[in-house]
Amino acid sequence: MYCVIQKVFNKKCNSPGESKKIEVTEYNWGIGDNKPNIYYGYKCTGHFVRTHKEAFKISIHKSYRKNGEIKKKQWVLCTMGYYDLLDWSLYDCAGGKIDRVSEETGISADDIYDIVYKKLDPIISKITEEYEQTEEYKIKVKNNKILSKYFTAKGKFEEKYGQDNYDYCYDVFGMLRNEEYLNQLHKEYKTKQEYYSSYYENFKSNYKSNNDSSYSDIGHSTYTKDEKVKLKKIYKVLALKFHPDINNGDADMMKFINRLKEQWGI
Repeated sequence: MYCVIQKVFNKKCNSPGESKKIEVTEYNWGIGDNKPNIYYGYKCTGHFVRTHKEAFKISIHKSYRKNGEIKKKQWVLCTMGYYDLLDWSLYDCAGGKIDRVSEETGISADDIYDIVYKKLDPIISKITEEYEQTEEYKIKVKNNKILSKYFTAKGKFEEKYGQDNYDYCYDVFGMLRNEEYLNQLHKEYKTKQEYYSSYYENFKSNYKSNNDSSYSDIGHSTYTKDEKVKLKKIYKVLALKFHPDINNGDADMMKFINRLKEQWGI
């Protein structure tokens, strides 16, 4: 089995170019849930014009002998445009067809991919080298860095201050747009941390001051059924806050909470 790649030309380039610019957009949600009305999103505007019309028709050929005669069979896998080789893989364009050829011929799909890529890789390398010299590629790299930095900052911010809050404070370029709301979020976060810290200290103090046999014997608590229901709710709140698998969790605190759980008999 061998691969044949034939260069053909399309009448026009059907592949859209990369965006030229990232712009900030403002949305007025007016959702009325203590969030600001203005939400800062982004959009990608303008597109580079792509001019390459070359395409590559990829086929697999197999020679075999039947009744003493040499026969040939051919399977056309796909035709990939110049820019398709940059934006897509062979699996994306011909995965299903390759699986069918594999079933028909008994040759593994991996082996078929290897056969094709031996011919296709030099073409991809040449096109990639050409493309990386273009203004489109340079702007694409620049825009991807902006978006990568944005999503990283947004993720870290929302781990601390809650989901869907970053875009009310900052835009895609990291510029602070709503300092007042940021201060509000910081204040709420600080209050919450102080609350949990106080809650922990109260439990810790209560544990030390009541560490007698009636209180500390595991599985022999003196709490009523109603009190245990309330204690279970308290335990769940604390576990959700301090479990080490959760961001900013506290393993030592979780061990302490589990000891309390045993002592409470819940």
